[in-house]
Amino acid sequence: MAGSLTTALALTLTGCGASDGGGTATDAVPGPSALANAEKPVTVTLWHGLGGPAGQALQDEIDAFNKSTGGKIVVKASFQGSYADAIAKYTSAIRSGGTPSVMVSNDITSGYLRDAGQTVAAQDMAAANPDDLDLDKLRPAARNYYTADGKLLAVPLNTSMPLLYVNDTLLDQAKVDRSTLGTLSGVAAAARKIHGALPGVKGIDQPLDGWWFEQLSAAAGVPYCTPDNGRKAGGATALSLTSGPQRTAFGIMAKLYTDGVGLDTGDDGNAALSAFAAGKTAMMFNSSGAIGGLTEAGMKGYSALPYPVSGSPSTAGAAIGGAAMWVDRTGHSAAEKVASWKLISYLASPGAQERFAKASGYAPINTAVDNSPTWKGFLAQHEPYAVLGKQFADAPATTATSGCLSGAMPGVRDAVVPQMQQAFSGKKSLDSALKAAQEAATAKIEDYRKQAGQ
Repeated sequence: MAGSLTTALALTLTGCGASDGGGTATDAVPGPSALANAEKPVTVTLWHGLGGPAGQALQDEIDAFNKSTGGKIVVKASFQGSYADAIAKYTSAIRSGGTPSVMVSNDITSGYLRDAGQTVAAQDMAAANPDDLDLDKLRPAARNYYTADGKLLAVPLNTSMPLLYVNDTLLDQAKVDRSTLGTLSGVAAAARKIHGALPGVKGIDQPLDGWWFEQLSAAAGVPYCTPDNGRKAGGATALSLTSGPQRTAFGIMAKLYTDGVGLDTGDDGNAALSAFAAGKTAMMFNSSGAIGGLTEAGMKGYSALPYPVSGSPSTAGAAIGGAAMWVDRTGHSAAEKVASWKLISYLASPGAQERFAKASGYAPINTAVDNSPTWKGFLAQHEPYAVLGKQFADAPATTATSGCLSGAMPGVRDAVVPQMQQAFSGKKSLDSALKAAQEAATAKIEDYRKQAGQ
């Protein structure tokens, strides 16, 4: 599925012929007068792939925005299914005409959206509309992810980060010193200690999907793709998996599984969460979104800790996940673009982000939320959110933590995951799996670039 989606995305680029490498408009970026001079209510369409509590929280904020405009702007939001479904529908809309005014798309589609040239860069919209969103208020780690060639392309809406979850009771029984859990090697040693002291309990589990292999690379302080994680002109040309720091990080985790210390729950994050909540594992790597899942499962007596690094803390750290908001250009009026920016500015505002975070489990991307008395009170009662907030604040905004920006990322994950799963299960040596994954993923990138005419 991912590989075929990557091919479809690349073919769309050749079909529209609109890639300028920066995702910016070739025409003038509209300012406030475009909306002020509109003679009738301006309709803004928004497509997204957020379901469950996050989807409802988004709709609640859109309803509030519609009320606040006095009828001058009318936003119509539409759930398009999963993130993969949403970008597939957007790709079809590029071909046929009829893209939404605002596209909310997940992190790994950023490279494609940049290449498609359909959107107006967020930084250009902000410069033309200085009274709306202050981009300096966006968290550096989140802003860094959606930036290429020094320009912010989209505004993050919902952001997550990986965390380490620990069962306090089991760690106490195994006499694990939590101060050792800030590094990957420390976590691995603790997992072995737990399994040795409590044979019926596995030391750790995690989803074995693509995001987590990307996280190991970021935590090692090494770009996942070259050159420069695809962040500069020319974009990514190859995947990097076999550097020394990456080999060390992957090796630490893979050996836990081949030695029977880690519990293989496959690529399903919910399966990893269920095993942890049931006490089958003492520690878990999972998304910050798992906070809500553990609450729903009724789990007590656990703590969330920052994701451990294996590289230098000055360059290594966690990469964000989630989705961002893109202003579409082609086929949309100047007034519609400005109205779209008004909506995005509202959704990224401190009040909206605080409410959205509380309801959805994502982290607020506006730093002004940190000064809110109600948010401070919420953090005092919900310690895992406080840990997440500190990790966001402490994460270095570096090339390694920015993640790979490539339109081929769906196909890259499709190539990497099966190879790494074989290494973690012991069916293939780590070095041969890393080499095979690197070669297969690089082929996906090269194929994408060729079909996209890059």
